[in-house]
Amino acid sequence: MVKMVEPVDTELHPQPRVWTLTYRQNEVLAKYPLFFRAVHFPWSYPANISHFGILCGGGWYPIIEALARDVECELRALLYDQLQLPDKVAALEGALATGRVTFPILPICTDISQVGGELKVELLLGSMCPADIAERIRSYIDIAEASSRYICESCGRPGKYREAYWRRVYCDDCTTPVGPLHQALTPA
Repeated sequence: MVKMVEPVDTELHPQPRVWTLTYRQNEVLAKYPLFFRAVHFPWSYPANISHFGILCGGGWYPIIEALARDVECELRALLYDQLQLPDKVAALEGALATGRVTFPILPICTDISQVGGELKVELLLGSMCPADIAERIRSYIDIAEASSRYICESCGRPGKYREAYWRRVYCDDCTTPVGPLHQALTPA
């Protein structure tokens, strides 16, 4: 006897999966539209962040926001510098038309997640990003990733890496069990 299975739609989701986004996440993503443009235009930028959002705890959002603020300033300055004069616009369009410039033009965030107890930020640099700006952006990412090693992923207070089965950074309060069983075992 053979069991029949319903067909599964395997197409990529055409819009961001809004059920994975929290209010705080939406707030951060909306504040920095150049850095997070993959979220706002998923049909143009197929990336993990456009379909799954930021995949880490809310305690790291201040770190992510500081990173995004610094990178967004770099991107705005870069965009302004490139597009303020018509000859620069013409040169950019000529480079695009002849294939000398590749996709993407400006750096873009493609993924933010927690891996092995550390924040991981993936970025495509873009063909219009000079080496000095790329180096500064990489240093901002390195600082954010290093900061995450000592900040509780859940609440944002100082924490430490928990090897156990979690492999995450938590503070002592976020690892203490809470509930009726814990209360029954705690001496009065």
